[in-house]
Amino acid sequence: MRKLSKRSAVVLGAAGVVVVAGVAYAAWSSSGAGTGSVSSTTAVNSAITPAGSGSALYPGGGTDFTVTISNPNDYPVVVTAISAGSSDAVNGCAAGTVTSAVPGTTPGTIAAKGSGTYTLHATMSGSATDACKGQTFVLPLTATLASNA
Repeated sequence: MRKLSKRSAVVLGAAGVVVVAGVAYAAWSSSGAGTGSVSSTTAVNSAITPAGSGSALYPGGGTDFTVTISNPNDYPVVVTAISAGSSDAVNGCAAGTVTSAVPGTTPGTIAAKGSGTYTLHATMSGSATDACKGQTFVLPLTATLASNA
């Protein structure tokens, strides 16, 4: 049997360390696979509230008034339409005596958790009776909004 030289022993020893280190590295390596998930929010309806009443109405007259539309959502929305409204019967004053219209377009983005103010126009019928004097007319309105993110 032949004896290894010191040099050969050192080289073989170093090679053995590299092989063992490579095995140790390979034993600690890993990979993984799987999935992630996210979910979407649910839209919360906006609210329309009076902001300004304009001047007093009279038969055949009209006035501008303002409303505020809230956006309770976590994302911006754009107002695409506001419906016209028509009054209910009030203390003997006939239903439909006062109507509202939205002059022009209703563009406008409302920031997340924000609000926007819009101007509408109300008109009292020329055939309004004395029962319509001194009344407050509530005009039901609907706004159509779309996400604008």
